[in-house]
Amino acid sequence: MRDLKGYFMIMGAATLWGLSATMAKALLNQQLATILIVQTRVTFSCLLMLGFYLVFQRRVLRVSLRDLWRFALLGIVGVAGANFTYYFTIKESTVATGILIQYTAPLLVMGYAAVAGEEEFTLLKLTAALCSLLGCFLAVGGYDLTVLKITPIGLISGIGSVFSFAFLNVFTRRLLALYNMWTVTFYSIAFASLFWLVLNPPWKIAAQSPSGGMWGALVLLAIVSVLIPHSLFFSGLRFVVPSRAIITSTLEPIVAVATAAMVLGEYLRAIQIAGAVLVILAIVLLQLRREASPIELRRAAASEQANAS
Repeated sequence: MRDLKGYFMIMGAATLWGLSATMAKALLNQQLATILIVQTRVTFSCLLMLGFYLVFQRRVLRVSLRDLWRFALLGIVGVAGANFTYYFTIKESTVATGILIQYTAPLLVMGYAAVAGEEEFTLLKLTAALCSLLGCFLAVGGYDLTVLKITPIGLISGIGSVFSFAFLNVFTRRLLALYNMWTVTFYSIAFASLFWLVLNPPWKIAAQSPSGGMWGALVLLAIVSVLIPHSLFFSGLRFVVPSRAIITSTLEPIVAVATAAMVLGEYLRAIQIAGAVLVILAIVLLQLRREASPIELRRAAASEQANAS
C-alpha cells in the first residue's frame, strides 16, 4: 500500500505540473518574460515555505553545514537546471521537441540504477519506459516532422535537460536518506531561487513592471507548479524507486495537452488521445510487479548492519 501511496503522490505532482504548463502558457500569452515565470515559481515558493517554517516548524530548517553543498547541488543542477535547460530547449526548438528530449530521462535513470546496483533492471520496467516515451511522442504531436526542429545549442541544452532531470530523481533519493522530505524540498528550492537571483537580479525584474494582477497569478503559479507538486514528488520518492517515479511523471505532458485543449481551445487529435492512453498503460504496467520501496531498502540495510554487529 505504501508504494501505491507513492505512485498517487507522484501522479498528483505530474498532474499539477501539467496544469501549471497551461497556466504558464496563458501568462506567456500576456507577454510576460519566460525567465520571470520560471524564477518566480521557485522564489515565491521558497518565501512561503520559509515564512511558515520560521513560525511553526523551525526544526525543518536545521541542517548540517557540511551538507549544504548537497542541497546546493540538488537545487542548482536538479531543480533550476532542469527548468532552465527545458525552457531554453523550448526557446531554441518547440514545446514538443523539449518534452520529447527531456522525457528520455527515464531510460537514463533506469540504466544508471541498474549499473550502480541500486535497482533491479526488468523487461517490464523497460517496456513501461518505452511505452511512456511513445505515448509522450504521440501526445505532443511528435509525428508531425515540422514540429521537431532544433538548433545545435538547443540540442546541447536538451541533452542537459535529460541529465539534470535524471539527476533530480536520483540525488533526491539520497538526500531523503539523510533528511526529511520538507527539509529537502525547502533547501533545494532555496538554492534554485539563489541561482535565479544571480542570473536575473531584482533590478531586472523591477524593470519588467508586471501589474498587481500578474503578480497574484505568479504567486498562484508558484504554489501550483512548485510548492505543492515538488512536495508531493519528493514525498513519493520515499516509497517509489527513481526509475518508476520518473516513468510515472510522464503523465505531466498528457495533462498539459489535455488542459490546453480544454482551457486554451487547442485542438486534440485522436492520435494524441492514443498517446495519453499509452502513458497511462505504462503506469499500469509498473503495478504488475512490485519492487521494494526506498524506505524498505533502508530498513533492510539497517537490519543487516545491526545483525552483523
